[in-house]
Amino acid sequence: MNSQSGRDGPLLSIEGLHFAFRSAGTASPSSLALIDNLQLSVFRGEIVCILGASGCGKTTLLNLIAGLLKPEAGKIEILNSRAAAVRQPIGYIFQNDALLPWRTIEGNLRLADDIGGNSSKEGTQERIAAYLKTFHLDRQILKQYPSQLSGGMRQRASIIQALMFDPDLLLLDEPFSALDYYTKLRLEGEFHQLVKGENKGAILVTHDIEEAVAMGDRLVIMDAGRLGNELSICKSDDRCQPENARGMPEFAEHYRQVWSQLKSVIEGARC
Repeated sequence: MNSQSGRDGPLLSIEGLHFAFRSAGTASPSSLALIDNLQLSVFRGEIVCILGASGCGKTTLLNLIAGLLKPEAGKIEILNSRAAAVRQPIGYIFQNDALLPWRTIEGNLRLADDIGGNSSKEGTQERIAAYLKTFHLDRQILKQYPSQLSGGMRQRASIIQALMFDPDLLLLDEPFSALDYYTKLRLEGEFHQLVKGENKGAILVTHDIEEAVAMGDRLVIMDAGRLGNELSICKSDDRCQPENARGMPEFAEHYRQVWSQLKSVIEGARC
């Protein structure tokens, strides 16, 4: 990965990561997904977008970072974390919301307190109110159940649920792909503003080149279990929001570069 001059040290550091799915009772790896000597750093206030052919290991990488899978070799370190002892340094946001259907939205948003034992109900209420405002949700939804909300509202609530754990690093696995285009654009903007405003780090896995170019500070193509072909996206303040970035003259050139690299990887069938 390219060095990030002028910044503090990375929030996430991955070195020499290796992982392979293995068939039961054998020592040889299967061909489903393989992470091979992977290196990656993510800094605060940065969104790193990862693209690649289906099945090349993008979600496996997120699962390794989140601790859902154990690497065979290499190091994954969360550095300079500000998360409190009862909070988690990593928040994982899936393509489909992870809300518990038997809990109201308020019950889902208080899950962090139930797990961590935080007794500051007043502080929790303030944070919920602030996030509802950030994601343009009405307080009336707090008494509703997930099944009573639209897909876009559920996904917003799911993001807030993850944020209530106060993570420093956010992992997103195609979280906007199932939404209609207007909701997708709006939620991209809200999330982008939150990462920048709260100085968090984020890794976004997506198949959508347009989304990656609009949201990412860095774009990386995954190929043969490694990350390479990195593209840095430089945006001035007035071009920062994803919706505005799509209208910039350089957007088409960034899109062309990424598509050219991604098409080469897909056609090479190396994932």
